[in-house]
Amino acid sequence: MNPKPIKKILVIQQKMIGDVLISSVLCSHLKALYPEAQLHYAIHRGTLAVVKGHPDIDQFILSTPKKSWNQWRILFTQIKKERYDLILDAYGKLESLMMILPSGAPRVYGHKKWFSPLAYTKTSMPSSQVYTTAGNALEDRLRLIYPESEIQERALEFRPKIHLTPEEISWAQEIIGAHNLDRGKTLVMVSILGSSLDKSLPAQTMAQIIDALAQQPNTHILLNYVPNQKHSVDEILALVPEKNRARVHPEVYGQNLREFLALLSQAHYLVGNEGGAVNMAKALNIPTFTLFSPWINKAAWNSFDDGQTHVGLHLKDFAPDLFQGQSNKEVRKNHQQFYQAFTFDLFAPLLNSFCLRHSSKEQ
Repeated sequence: MNPKPIKKILVIQQKMIGDVLISSVLCSHLKALYPEAQLHYAIHRGTLAVVKGHPDIDQFILSTPKKSWNQWRILFTQIKKERYDLILDAYGKLESLMMILPSGAPRVYGHKKWFSPLAYTKTSMPSSQVYTTAGNALEDRLRLIYPESEIQERALEFRPKIHLTPEEISWAQEIIGAHNLDRGKTLVMVSILGSSLDKSLPAQTMAQIIDALAQQPNTHILLNYVPNQKHSVDEILALVPEKNRARVHPEVYGQNLREFLALLSQAHYLVGNEGGAVNMAKALNIPTFTLFSPWINKAAWNSFDDGQTHVGLHLKDFAPDLFQGQSNKEVRKNHQQFYQAFTFDLFAPLLNSFCLRHSSKEQ
C-alpha cells in the first residue's frame, strides 16, 4: 500500500534562539521538497522573534519552557488535531517525545536517541564530518532529511534568514538618528555578554575589545544586552579608558528582540561572544567577528566562516596544546583558566584587519 501523501509537516525545535534560527533552514528544504504541503514549526514562544515572517512557515506551534498539565493537554490536543503526515524532530529531547506520542503521525524522523523506538520511524546519526562552511550544526540537521551522499550538495542551498518589516527598519533608523548617531559613520554592535558566565569573555578582555573598537576612526558602538544585565555591562565599561567610553552608547538598545534585530540590521558589523546574537547577525547578512568559549565546539557553530565576512576564533586555534588530554567536561569546568589564556593580544591584529575591512566607506 502506498504511504499517505505528505500534505502537512511539523518541525520541532523548541529552543534556544540560535537553534531555532538554524533549524528554520529545515523548513525551507522541506518546502522545496513538498511545495504543496503546510509547514508548521513548534518552538518556544520566546524564540518567535527570529523566525517571525518566515515565508516557508505556514503556522507556529508555540509553547512555554515550563508547562502546566493544562498547557500540555492543550498542546496534545492541538498536535493530534493537525494530523501531521511527517514530523521532523530537530530538538531530540524528552519534550519532543511528549509532543510526538499523541500525534499519530505515520512518519517521524529524528537523530538516534534512547527513546527512538518509541518515537521515530526513521533515524539518522550526527556526524563529526563537516563538508562545507555551513558548519556541523546545520549539516547535522540536514541529515534528518537527506542521505549522507547529498549533505555536501544541499548544505549551502539555504541559509538562516531573519525577515524584518520596512516599518521595523525605519524605526531603527529613527532611533539611531534620535540619539544623534551619524549614520555615515561605522556602527558596531558588540555581543558584550554570552548567554552564561562560561560563555562570556572575562570583563578585562571584553573591555580591551571595546577600547580597540572605540579607537577605530569615526565609530559608534552599540551593545547587545538586556536590562537585568546592566550591572555586568557597567562593570565592563568601567574598565574602558574614559577617553574612549564616549564612543559607546549603552542607552541605545531594543526593548524586545525584534527591536534589537532592527538595530542590528543597521550595524556595519558585530564583534563579541559566540551565541544567539552572532547567529542573528549572520541571518541579517551582517559581518561577524566571533570569540568562542573554550568548551564550545567551533566546528558546529562557526557557520559560514570565510575568514573575511565572518571570522570565528577559538583558543584552540592559537594554543591547541592546552587542550591535550582535556575532556570537554574538564574544559567547561575550568573555563576561566582557559579564558585567561585567550588574551586580547592573540587576536588583536585579526580584529583590527576585520574592522578596517568592514568599516563605513563614507568616512
